[in-house]
Amino acid sequence: MVDTSHDLHLFDEATEAIQATVLELHRGDFLHNASAPLLLNELQASHTNSLDHRLVVCSRKFALLVRNFAPYFDILTLCVQLRSEWPSWFWGSVRLIFKVGSNYPVFLDKVADMFETIAHIASPFRQIYDTCKRSESSSHLNVENHHLAALMSTVYADVVYLFLDLYRIFCREAPGYGFNQSTRGANQSVLWRPLDYRFARLESKLVHHRRWLEKETEGKVQNYAEVALRRREYVDFLNRQTEITGNDRADSDEQILARRIRRIDKARKWLLNGTSTPLCDNCRALQPAAGSCDWFFKTPAYCRWKDVRFDRKKADDINALGGDWQHRILFVQAREGFGKTTIAKEVAVTLGMDGEGLDPSDEPSATASFHFDITRPESSHASHAIHSLASQLLHTNRHDRVTLDAVCLLLRKTSFRERATTEEALDVLSLMLRQHATYLVVDGVDECSNIETFLASLAQACRKSDTRVVLFSRPNIKIPLEYQKWASDAPHIFTLTSEYNAATIEHYVAQSLNQMADQGFFGIAIDRTIIPRVAQVSNGELLWVRTLLNFLQSPLLSAEERYAILQNIHLLQGLAPLYRNILGVLERRSALEKRIMADAFRWLSFSIHSLSPSAMRAALSTIDKTSLEEVNGHKLINTLPELSCSLLHMSNESMVFVHRSVPAYLQASASQVSEFSLHNENNVHAQLAARCLSHLAHHVPQQPLEVLRPRSPLLPPVTAPSSGVSQRTNRSGDSGYKSLSSSDGDNVIMQPNEQSVRSNSQDTSMHTTPFDSHLPFLRYAALCWPIHLSRALSHGHHNVNLSSPESYPYLPALSIFLASRLAITVWVEASYHYNLPPSLSRLVGPLSDLKGEVSPATVKGKELRFAVNALRELSERLVHLKRECEGALRQNPSLIWQMEEVGEGAYWPVWEEVVNECQV
Repeated sequence: MVDTSHDLHLFDEATEAIQATVLELHRGDFLHNASAPLLLNELQASHTNSLDHRLVVCSRKFALLVRNFAPYFDILTLCVQLRSEWPSWFWGSVRLIFKVGSNYPVFLDKVADMFETIAHIASPFRQIYDTCKRSESSSHLNVENHHLAALMSTVYADVVYLFLDLYRIFCREAPGYGFNQSTRGANQSVLWRPLDYRFARLESKLVHHRRWLEKETEGKVQNYAEVALRRREYVDFLNRQTEITGNDRADSDEQILARRIRRIDKARKWLLNGTSTPLCDNCRALQPAAGSCDWFFKTPAYCRWKDVRFDRKKADDINALGGDWQHRILFVQAREGFGKTTIAKEVAVTLGMDGEGLDPSDEPSATASFHFDITRPESSHASHAIHSLASQLLHTNRHDRVTLDAVCLLLRKTSFRERATTEEALDVLSLMLRQHATYLVVDGVDECSNIETFLASLAQACRKSDTRVVLFSRPNIKIPLEYQKWASDAPHIFTLTSEYNAATIEHYVAQSLNQMADQGFFGIAIDRTIIPRVAQVSNGELLWVRTLLNFLQSPLLSAEERYAILQNIHLLQGLAPLYRNILGVLERRSALEKRIMADAFRWLSFSIHSLSPSAMRAALSTIDKTSLEEVNGHKLINTLPELSCSLLHMSNESMVFVHRSVPAYLQASASQVSEFSLHNENNVHAQLAARCLSHLAHHVPQQPLEVLRPRSPLLPPVTAPSSGVSQRTNRSGDSGYKSLSSSDGDNVIMQPNEQSVRSNSQDTSMHTTPFDSHLPFLRYAALCWPIHLSRALSHGHHNVNLSSPESYPYLPALSIFLASRLAITVWVEASYHYNLPPSLSRLVGPLSDLKGEVSPATVKGKELRFAVNALRELSERLVHLKRECEGALRQNPSLIWQMEEVGEGAYWPVWEEVVNECQV
């Protein structure tokens, strides 16, 4: 029950709570004699001196709360003898929150929004004070001022406890307190509620308090009985709030937990930008053998880094943390193929198991990990690591109350973007590292596309936390100067050599080869004394060992060939000779299997953007019309690891190279003798263009992609600009691809705008099934074949003889595509569906230049001239279409099947006439 006597104990309880909660190291920053004018001056100075616009906005909102709440204490002075600590500790708490929260601007912005909300909802204390001041001599306040102060104390206590809840978010060791706005007066079994729930309760209390106080302090003469009735109604409301808190157990524990997890999931989705950013599971290496990394855990460098315990007292001391953060970071470096990824995975798993707090004296720790992979666009940028690490830590700490409060604060709608920026993700990561003892394991740092940016962001987070970080990379990365510390051995660099893992590799090789020998892989007679030589040739490269073992298990090799490889193992020393022999053996596969593997190598190395698993299956299933073989893409993509001797493997349902050294070798000049070589980029793009064109000609139904919609008479025609450069979409990035204009270079790497692609598909799927749901490769084929063909015709990649017949693998598919008006029309409709009007103007000239290289009397020459003439006509039609009908086609792409052309010059088929002809 709420005490309605003259007792002012809530003021004292709130100040005691402040004293008990504020950490010892923050006592120096806590201004015990703080006042509203002094705090306003400090906020004004912060507003003037700060270069961060976010902090400027926050200081203004904090100042609004100070101005609106300052008269609250003036009213109290009219009622009771005001103790100095009541207002000074109140303002000191506000000041402390601004100070500790300034290190995390995205969260401080949410706090400032809360304060702004409180300032607007709370009673108009200035007006009420002026009214009370005028009527002081005649009002009933002279008699009942203690009653007024006692009821006003509830607002003071509720707001102070909110301050303390917010303060705890920015600390690790701030103790909880037995009373707050949701549990005061309730028994010990009260269910804890997240911050958003508690703040909603506070808002409701402030609204009722405002209604009561405005009536209580009206300037006109009031009936005492009415005043007492309204006061009793307000007290009853406060009592009901306490009862609701104590008895609100309608939901089961499972339902409550599910709601809290949904908050975490929403924040993680916001952080991950809606993409499937991989965690440590995206590591490419195969699972290590049990105990294969035990040697690493015993090395002095790792033990020194790992064995230092987290210091609870130091965890919240920003100054101390910023002074020695370099010593908490360990750089582990080794050459390519050493097995760094395997070690990184084992480190992450081991730290995760150790972090469960088996020793009660140790603080439980969390572990997050990330693996950079230059071959995968979704895990090659610094921002990908920041977003992923923050998301992992939210999930790991999802049951922690302070973390859940931070998530509730983060999810406030004010200025909440649909997608988190890297700055916001870094703030979330920094706060998680501040709240919890954490290990970060990052592998493949040398594969990050912007290493300096990543290391700078990591340093920013480490300065504000006691997190321990281990970074795995090759020795060629440049470590910024800020990681060096004067008169110390920082940065701590641990260079791995073959002497560290020699015994482990020798044991691994002996165990594996002896097991294979027992199974008869090398025939019935094998000299097992040659097995140790394999480990010696490996030179400490775990990747080489695993690749060799996978190669030896290939069904393409006979027992005699396997034994001969072991006998001459010195000829395979190094990855390049080993890859060369593997590719030579793969050439024994059937023509279809070789084509599938070659296409997989090409798509993974030179696609304009990475293909989804379903699109990859469709791309690999694309066959020429003359082929009689049925291709099951789903089956093939699952057998590719076996077909390729494990040069490829599956990761999160996607096909990837087992190591980036594989595509590097395929693109090197040393691979030119292989059928799978990717050295000639012109030829690779020619093959990919052929696959896209073949897919459009043979695998996409030659009919409208959706039900025809008549042109709306309300839509005015839109005139396209007459510039020679392709017009970008009206909504930037809607297509997910850049326009292919004459001003774009061939070397531009184009990435899909995933946000717009998802939003478009989501908007469509709300009403109907997307038109391309059964055609996962349509978007890529329709929008990217001109790009691949343009690069195939380029002379910039390699000095090759373009007059050679082998240089035109795209020509048959291009001719078939251009000969089919239905296929062309489907392509145009798809392009407008994807908001990228098609343009082929840049292809006509380069293709025409080839006519002088091939005799018109040959079949190839005739096919080339047909393609040039058909392409030129199509290009002109597309220019006219864009000039006359672009606006209408953007809004209704199916109009391309309803073009009204008169005479022999009609180009676009009318679908109604096509259907009638088929029926006849």
